[in-house]
Amino acid sequence: MRIGIIGLGVIAKEFVAAIYSHGSAELAAVCDLDDAKLDAFVDAEVARFRSHHDLIAAGLCDAVIVTLPNDLHATVVRDLLDAGIHVSCEKPLTLDPKDAIDLAAAATQAGVVLRTAFHRRFNRNLLDLLDRVNATDSPVINVRVRYFEDIREHTGGETWYLDRDRCGGGCIVDNGPNALDMARLIVGEMRLDETEIGDVRHGIEFLAHLQLTGRSGERVQVDLDWAWHDGELKDIDVEFANGTHLTANMLDGFSEFKSSLQHEYVGILDDFVVMIESGTDDLDQVSIVQLVHDAMHIGRRRHTRLRMPSKLDVNTSVVRLLFHETDARGMRLSHHGSACVRRGEIHELVVTTDATDSAGSIIDRIGYIGFIEFTEPAMLTRGDTFWYGNIPLGEFAGYDESHMPNHLNLILRHSHLITAEDFDLRPRDVITIKEGRQREFVDSDDPGAWSNQHQGLTAEATR
Repeated sequence: MRIGIIGLGVIAKEFVAAIYSHGSAELAAVCDLDDAKLDAFVDAEVARFRSHHDLIAAGLCDAVIVTLPNDLHATVVRDLLDAGIHVSCEKPLTLDPKDAIDLAAAATQAGVVLRTAFHRRFNRNLLDLLDRVNATDSPVINVRVRYFEDIREHTGGETWYLDRDRCGGGCIVDNGPNALDMARLIVGEMRLDETEIGDVRHGIEFLAHLQLTGRSGERVQVDLDWAWHDGELKDIDVEFANGTHLTANMLDGFSEFKSSLQHEYVGILDDFVVMIESGTDDLDQVSIVQLVHDAMHIGRRRHTRLRMPSKLDVNTSVVRLLFHETDARGMRLSHHGSACVRRGEIHELVVTTDATDSAGSIIDRIGYIGFIEFTEPAMLTRGDTFWYGNIPLGEFAGYDESHMPNHLNLILRHSHLITAEDFDLRPRDVITIKEGRQREFVDSDDPGAWSNQHQGLTAEATR
């Protein structure tokens, strides 16, 4: 089978090695704009082209592997498919789901194979995990995939990875397809529920947390980090209804940097050749593109960013203590989720265990903490957390205006009703307000573990 490669960047060498080691494939042509990269094949009896149009016109290739920057995938792959050439394209297949749908239809129309090169699905440790999962009687309930690396070590000097227009994003676009495909092998197609992004640099996210649901209700968590401080961490944990866990580390047994890629790209090529020879293609080319696109859309519309505080902590001073509780207060949660407070303003601080998810909700069960003076101006937002030293008092749910224009009732949600007497509060003590939901990933044996310096409200506050 005569195979060409378009794009001779850092990943192309893995495909070249796989082709040279394959029994029924030969490298027929290469294509790149960089003459120095083409010159590396001058003694290899491989046709060299600077234009993919010329490569197509030469008629030398039965199949082509595309390893170009992401923004070029849709156009080049479409030209190949229209020419009746089988295509394997590096992930993501496209940046726009509409383009992926169009390419899948074009491949069907032309009767050729279109594959996305999800290399982790051929990792031997993941394949072993799949065998163990399939041999387990208990249903899967949770899957967590972690895909952490320092992107600076992986670009091979190619700058397009850090160019938002060319790459289309950061860790979600680059690592997301592989991580999502790993989870897909366990639970099948998934629905995206939530995305949080952070550590954004020049418009590119270096950190992301995705929550999804599998076809049978499995909870899926995908954690991505492009600025991981300790080499690489790429693993998957599967939890079953009986409480047991099965795990796989993609890098286990591969001590050299990126050495796991060799057998994975051999797997891609084997799979590609088999699909061409059999005339079948059983891999959904569109769903991962859609998930990545939706994750970027949701993440960029959130008000907060992981690992990126948007405001400073604010200190307040306790003016008066309150010690009582009530079960029928009748406060009404304001429709506004934020409040701007001037320096010197005094407002009342209360805690509730009632539901605070809906604006306009009636809040009856109240524990009174006291009145606090803002010694600095503040912009309070739902999700901010109030602290007395290292004791979390609650998460800001909003406010009630029944005492205006005198003062606001600042409403904190908590698992318990607490008052000033429950944690030995005194006048002039300092209560600090921190920006909420600044979550960090944790390298932990507990796959569901999270560190949340501004949340984790516990019964400690009731001491």
